[in-house]
Amino acid sequence: MSETIHQEQDIQKSFDAGIMKRLLKYAKPQAFLLFISIILMLMVTALDLGIPYITKIAIDDYISPRQQAVAVDTDGSLTYVGIFDRLFGGFNDTPTAQSNQLPGTVYDYQGDLVLISGMAPADSLEGFTLMLDEGKASLGNQTYDARGLTPEEIKALKTHNKAQVGALTVSLLSLLIASFFATFGHTYFLNYASQKIVYSMREELYNHIQRMSLSFFDKNPVGRLVTRVSNDMDNINEMFTNVVVSSVKDFLLLGGTVVVMAFIDLKLTLIIFSTMPLVLLSASIFRRKARKVQRDVKVKIARINATLAENINGMKIIQIFNKQKGIYDDFDVINKDFLDSSIEETHVYAIFRPTMNLAYSLSLALLLWFGGGDAIKGIVELGVLVAFITYTQQFFRPIMDLSEKFNILQSSMASAERIFLLLDEQVAVKNPEQPKVLTPENFRGEIAFEDVWFSYMADPKTTDDYVLKGVSFHAKPGEAIALVGATGSGKTTIISLLNRFYDIQKGRITVDGIDIRELDKRSLREHIGIVLQDVFLFSGDIKGNIRLYNEAISDEKIKEISRYVNADHFISKLPAGYDEPVVERGATLSAGQRQLLSFARALVFNPGILILDEATSNIDTETELLIQDAINKIIQNRTTLIVAHRLSTIQHADKIIVMSKGEIVEMGRHQELLMNQGMYYDLYTLQYSEGNA
Repeated sequence: MSETIHQEQDIQKSFDAGIMKRLLKYAKPQAFLLFISIILMLMVTALDLGIPYITKIAIDDYISPRQQAVAVDTDGSLTYVGIFDRLFGGFNDTPTAQSNQLPGTVYDYQGDLVLISGMAPADSLEGFTLMLDEGKASLGNQTYDARGLTPEEIKALKTHNKAQVGALTVSLLSLLIASFFATFGHTYFLNYASQKIVYSMREELYNHIQRMSLSFFDKNPVGRLVTRVSNDMDNINEMFTNVVVSSVKDFLLLGGTVVVMAFIDLKLTLIIFSTMPLVLLSASIFRRKARKVQRDVKVKIARINATLAENINGMKIIQIFNKQKGIYDDFDVINKDFLDSSIEETHVYAIFRPTMNLAYSLSLALLLWFGGGDAIKGIVELGVLVAFITYTQQFFRPIMDLSEKFNILQSSMASAERIFLLLDEQVAVKNPEQPKVLTPENFRGEIAFEDVWFSYMADPKTTDDYVLKGVSFHAKPGEAIALVGATGSGKTTIISLLNRFYDIQKGRITVDGIDIRELDKRSLREHIGIVLQDVFLFSGDIKGNIRLYNEAISDEKIKEISRYVNADHFISKLPAGYDEPVVERGATLSAGQRQLLSFARALVFNPGILILDEATSNIDTETELLIQDAINKIIQNRTTLIVAHRLSTIQHADKIIVMSKGEIVEMGRHQELLMNQGMYYDLYTLQYSEGNA
């Protein structure tokens, strides 16, 4: 397909420190919640590191110990030392202050339990010699007494070990419960803070969009703006919840795992790290490939949203002209383009994840081969091997997460940059620094266009680029001015300029003698009521569409105005009356009913200037008579601009302005213009002859 307005902005950067700094400003009000979340995250990390270590202690010290710490009395009796005794001041590597006890070790010698008096459990038994027949054992230059345990001592030892395993199980369960609550708190506070951040950003973005000039909406499709407020905000929310804080946890878990593994056994740690070149290479390739496909996917989903918004809004026209096939084919091209990018993204992930699993499996296989061999030889304890299996899994999980979080970060950066591009978009029609205000007490409704030139182009080069060319006219307070002319002559543009939806390039437009560029835009528009040809109704009810969120307007006022413009006769017949639900765009109401509602909407605010833009062009004859009756009443003592194709509706206007190609060609009252036999005469004659045909 050719390039259209639906083409999405392409963002190349994967990370921008300036964008991140700007994002973090929105996080500042939630700093306390984020701080709590980080503290809880540190607790979870510490607990995750401690759980495998407790498993190691349980296996090596009490389930299948090769060495076990005990205390030996002077009479040779034993005291069995528990894990908590060792941690909190009991027997570890040195005797206690009790003079009648020495440290001792129960050593598993080929299935027999041997007591070695005076020797604490050693980190390494290299050079250890047991001479059980002689009742001696040596380690290095030290010699110790050794003897086998009696059946009663063995039974007591097993009872003790069982109790210690129970205590460790309770401790492990306590850690798991603590980890559960810490994880819950971390997740809750992090997501709550993230949602508040996105909430404030979405509010600011929507408020900014509302303040933009109409020229902004001319070049930005609805689907793109919806994507900014919804999809892109979701990406930023995902970044805060899954990247910014959680990545800190991943790095801490990685570093902590490495430290703990190296502390337990440096050799096995180096064996596990032997697969790191494969991990780093695959992560680097994945990062480059994923950056491209992620960018393509985001660009193309925004294009789909923009196309859908346009086509669904125009579905009536599509079906009337039976163009479903052509529109479907166009959408199919865009959708297939998105499918291709999504499949490419799937390919990238399908390669990366198995590669990470392969690296993990290789590390695990090497650990089992070398660590298992050392365990069989008695060099490494069984608990160490079990703990290392858990730590290996724990080590690779953050690596996988970090690689995927990079893509979330990259996607979020693109979304954030597009959002900030939108937020940085300057309002084309700006309020003056010291605006003047039109007060209801002093407002008269005098309008003047003085040599007005206007083009929708930002920088018009030639006269042909201008939509209005030297337009000048004056409307006194209370006058009814009609604008007529062929389509494209500039009538509706005059209405837009009077409301200051756009700024003119040359000339001046004044209200009550004040240049509208010096007036507060809100103040100016509060005095102008407008009835458009294409009436837009919001979802809600009838009275809500009339008062437009102004709760100061009472229900009685709404009914009074509705009766005044002849809208009450159909509203009162609706099942719920003024509380009747209105679906999107008022699709269940006729064009005439919507037009009558727009009259009530305009008049309920009692504007000093009333604009009727083709207000009767889509109305049946009966409804037109009702509206014409209302018009004749409401234009009294109110400056009115009427844009009309039906010349029969404007014959009583105080002044009729005839336009052609952006210029005023005739101006006067109905009878004067007919006597001149100019363009107005031709238009009137043509319509009169058509009406009698």
